[in-house]
Amino acid sequence: MNASTSGGSGENQPPERMLSAALQAQAAGNAQPTSPPPAPPRSPRRRKLPVLSVLLFALLLGVAAGAVAGVLTLH
Repeated sequence: MNASTSGGSGENQPPERMLSAALQAQAAGNAQPTSPPPAPPRSPRRRKLPVLSVLLFALLLGVAAGAVAGVLTLH
């Protein structure tokens, strides 16, 4: 009995057909649903800048410097 005429194991097939069949079987066997992309990492909580306290400090420093300059010019 000839394997090529009976549709057997394919031992007498040309290498191109065997390769084609193997690639098709591999492609059909590896068909898996794609997983969703991973969630982006959470960003660390940002600290707020102390804007109000810096502005208040700058204002007080300006008033103090103005007072010193005023006292020096009056004498």
